[in-house]
Amino acid sequence: MPSEKLSLEQLSSDNTLVIKLADKGGAIVIMDRTDYLEEAHRQLSDVEVYKVISHNPLDTIVRKIKTLLEVHEHEGTIDKKLKNFLLKTDPITPVFYLLPKVHKRLFKPPGRPIVALTDSILAPLAMVLEKILTPLGKHTRSFILDPNDFLKLIRALDPLPSSSVLVTWDVSSLYTSITHEKGLLAIDRLLIEAGTDTKIRHFCADLLNLVLKENYFMFEDTLYVQQQGTAMGLNVAPPYAFAYMSAFENDFVYTHPLFKAHSRIWRRYIDDIFCIWDGPIESLLSFDQHLNNIWPELKFSIQHSMERISFLDILVCK
Repeated sequence: MPSEKLSLEQLSSDNTLVIKLADKGGAIVIMDRTDYLEEAHRQLSDVEVYKVISHNPLDTIVRKIKTLLEVHEHEGTIDKKLKNFLLKTDPITPVFYLLPKVHKRLFKPPGRPIVALTDSILAPLAMVLEKILTPLGKHTRSFILDPNDFLKLIRALDPLPSSSVLVTWDVSSLYTSITHEKGLLAIDRLLIEAGTDTKIRHFCADLLNLVLKENYFMFEDTLYVQQQGTAMGLNVAPPYAFAYMSAFENDFVYTHPLFKAHSRIWRRYIDDIFCIWDGPIESLLSFDQHLNNIWPELKFSIQHSMERISFLDILVCK
């Protein structure tokens, strides 16, 4: 209708507002621009994750990529066609924005940080890494492909004892919490376990180092570089985070006595975990304390119920 079209045009031209997709659910969120900027600056002021830079590093990054690709072409790891693909011509400057988490809080919602990296200098590197790494995650113990995959899993379960506890964990700010050292080690471990050729392992490590450590972007008129974690917006971010969490699970979850004694099912979709716990609540809370005391940058938020719980927008009931 004409009146609706006029209203939408007025909203879109109102500089006091910010209009974004919600982080979950597909809703449209209209925020006060002051609140949006306040949340963005709050996140960007975390000096462990972000650093203000005084100049555009594009030329330096181009030189590093060219040098790296020449080495791997000379060693026979890549051919000229892949080399040309990986060196982006006329790249854009990535920009930072937030997706409002209205499922967490309606008034002044927190935001999920996204860096729009499509057509940036790092985009081709991230795309190649995604193609190599994504298939490897499917063979890990806790893997869930999507909500439909999870539905098949729980529908195949036998009836649960009345004492079973339905549990979910959410990893807080996973993407910006991964230290480069641990993330790179996790990727190399995943590649080794998959029997990947040594040259490809080194190639992936070199690409990933650039993608992680040269990840610059702009917000308003200021340039930043991300010093910890990876940006949502990079193709490689989901398999990178998945590999990091898989390494954590192998070392600190599956080997723990309480897990061995009481966990009936443990499945994870990147940073969302579903578990069925066949043990007393006290043992569950003790295991939760164990998870939260391993790495200072990695924090888990637990929810549990004897009857029903939500996971991946699915209500699971006993």
